[in-house]
This record gives sequence, C-alpha cells and structure tokens, in this order.
Amino acid sequence: MTRQEYYPEEVLVEKMQSGEYGWLDYVNHFSAQWQEEYLNYCRENGRMIGEESAAEFVRHKDEQLEAAMERGDA
Repeated sequence: MTRQEYYPEEVLVEKMQSGEYGWLDYVNHFSAQWQEEYLNYCRENGRMIGEESAAEFVRHKDEQLEAAMERGDA
C-alpha cells in the first residue's frame, strides 16, 4: 500500500491552478483529518464523493475558519 502524501496549502493551490488537481485531490492531499471529515460530511449530507461535494466541503471548512476567527478562536 502506498503511503498517502499530504502537501502544504500553497502547493495544493499551485496544483489546482495548474489543472493538475481538482477539489477532490485537494481534500485528499490536505490531511488525514480532512479525509475523515469529508467522508463524514458526505454521509451526514447525503452527498456522493466527488468534485462537487469536495468543493462544498472546502467552502464549509472556510466558513468554519471564518466563524472561528470572528470568535477569536483561530
């Protein structure tokens, strides 16, 4: 079994901008925690794993981060 590689956000953004990665690749190479949270997100929201739900998940994570920053938790 191949070891999963994770990349810093800057690398992931570059890979997305170059067209090498889509949203699902972004989520899967961000962290093991994001992979697990994404699977739970799909289960809880009745979503299929794919580009569209991965993009929704990333927006969801951005909203969580913004809310935490507003509360002073991030």
